[in-house]
Amino acid sequence: MPPGRPKIYKTPEEKALANRAKSKRSYHKNKDPFKVSSPRKRPVGSGRPKLYHTPEEKMFANRAKSKRNYHKNKRVLAAVRERKHPKTNPATVTDWTDLVADTSDKFDALLQGATVPKFMAELYRKYSISRRNTTFTDPLLEVEALRATMQRCEAGLLRLSGVDKNFRIAETTGKAIQEALGCLEDLLCTTMDGDSELFEMHRKGELLYQSL
Repeated sequence: MPPGRPKIYKTPEEKALANRAKSKRSYHKNKDPFKVSSPRKRPVGSGRPKLYHTPEEKMFANRAKSKRNYHKNKRVLAAVRERKHPKTNPATVTDWTDLVADTSDKFDALLQGATVPKFMAELYRKYSISRRNTTFTDPLLEVEALRATMQRCEAGLLRLSGVDKNFRIAETTGKAIQEALGCLEDLLCTTMDGDSELFEMHRKGELLYQSL
């Protein structure tokens, strides 16, 4: 049997040294492709070209875009405007009573489950910290809208069914909303005379909600 392939390395140390030398030769042979080049700087003026050269051009372009979007969605907007909620234009006693219940729920949500005096006391506390009239004006606008709805409900029920149970329920809800409206108006009017006047009346218990 012919002899096999002769051993190149007689010891493990010789083999390790040979592998290291081979790796070193490969590194120097291929080091240029692995070289990390520094980032190239973009030439001046080679960026994205400006669409608008002056603020006026940009303004006119934005107006044109808004106009296109408006006409694109005009049909959708018209449909939304013409859509009528069944409860906003009641025709029957049931429709009116549903609107009364809906308005009552909105009023309860505004009070967050509290009574009118407790709700007003919380508003007073917030105002004493922030000193911002919006503490009173924001809920005032909401309550005014609810009161206007209840006035319509009372008139509609009175016309269709007279003074019956449904009318009495609407009347009770309307009185509660009117009571809250009066308290808010009292607080807001008192702040117009100055914060010191409001705090003094509160200390004496002379604010409207304190007498409820």
